[in-house]
Amino acid sequence: MAKLTLYYGTMETGKTTKLIQDHYNYSKYLLKVILLKPKVDTKGGSTVVTRIGENIKCDLLIPKTANLLSKKYFDKYKYMQFILVDEAQFLTKRQVNELWFIAHKYNINVVCYSLKSNFKGDLFEGSSQLLARSDEKHELTVNCSCGKTAMFNARRVNGKYIYDGKEVVIDGAYENVEYIPLCSDCYLSFVLNGKMPK
Repeated sequence: MAKLTLYYGTMETGKTTKLIQDHYNYSKYLLKVILLKPKVDTKGGSTVVTRIGENIKCDLLIPKTANLLSKKYFDKYKYMQFILVDEAQFLTKRQVNELWFIAHKYNINVVCYSLKSNFKGDLFEGSSQLLARSDEKHELTVNCSCGKTAMFNARRVNGKYIYDGKEVVIDGAYENVEYIPLCSDCYLSFVLNGKMPK
């Protein structure tokens, strides 16, 4: 039977690199694969792009209002064996439930690649529901600059760490915005300045 699988981690853990490798491997064995990403992720436009320059064409951009079970969308992947979803943290709770339903009702494997939390350390709506619904979960890790395992996606604007602002600000779309993977100790020190989070 098909399942909903989640690969998650901070920035720079190789989630999109893994997606591209998985897409290549499935396609090599003539499996039918479709690649989706939420439309809110404007980085790369209709292309999925890694930080090291790898890229692959996205088959379908998903708006926040999309019903993934509607004929408009379901007709695109009803004969597929794999649905791969990049930046799945930007999905809505309902869309995650729809993907879970597709996997178990229609026997189509769904694999999501997602950040776990936003720059404040809180779960995204999509990642929260993916952690709740996924049949398999795999955490990918990267080290903080201090050598410890990174747990946070710290936002830096013009070289300065910030804690306030909109949840979704795509790096690359704004030249002065970047995200840095930090361990808990470095996040407390650099971002929160030793204070309790709000």
